[in-house]
Amino acid sequence: MNATGRIVYCHCAYWAALPAETKQAVLAGLTDSGVALEAVADLCALAARRDPALERWAETPGLQIIACHPRAIRWLFAYAGAPLPAETAIHNMRLDSAEAILARLHSAPHEYFAPREHTGGISPPGDERFPPMKPGDWVPWFPVVDYDRCKGCRQCVEFCLFGVYTVDGGTVRVAQPDHCKTGCPACARVCPHSAIIFPKFKDGPISGDQGELTDVGRDGLKADLAGLSQAEVMTLLRRRSAARARAAAGGEKPKEPPAP
Repeated sequence: MNATGRIVYCHCAYWAALPAETKQAVLAGLTDSGVALEAVADLCALAARRDPALERWAETPGLQIIACHPRAIRWLFAYAGAPLPAETAIHNMRLDSAEAILARLHSAPHEYFAPREHTGGISPPGDERFPPMKPGDWVPWFPVVDYDRCKGCRQCVEFCLFGVYTVDGGTVRVAQPDHCKTGCPACARVCPHSAIIFPKFKDGPISGDQGELTDVGRDGLKADLAGLSQAEVMTLLRRRSAARARAAAGGEKPKEPPAP
């Protein structure tokens, strides 16, 4: 019997966002079961480059995804132009135990599981599917917008110094994910509607859980900005002001400055 279902597992290999013991136990359990599996190093990295695999998975009936918060995963796929069907099952390794995730998968329709000869061959954990980052590689840290929450206030656009966002037809969009300052979620803290998600961030709702950002969560803004040197901030502000002045003089729409 061939497997008609598809399980996609994200290792979050480039950031310590998921408990290592949960990842190892889930991956070992899937490998031992002979499940038809696609294991990827990092879904954020695939979404940032709009990898065609995301569209293929989104069109696969009965898709099951093992990753992090479902809200984060749904908007990552939407950012990549591959919105997930409402019935897609997303298993959360941030909150759920490996035992609970594997139990749910084993109770799913039997077509998710196939004899090992039909899986295409599953290598043991720690193989070439999760290559380490090379020096100078971009860490896939960037925001995605939850359009169920976004009200188009543009505070994120005005706040960001790095040209990550743009406004297209009145809609705020992430235009340059690789311009984002690695490790900084400050734009999400200023969003009054908790609509900005950083899937790799440690705390919710910025990480993509279902909560709303409180004043306590916004208190971290000063710490986020501390990662920027004063010289860097001043340089970015000067570039932004110059770009807006040129645009105003020429009657053009201002362009965000490039990342330094």
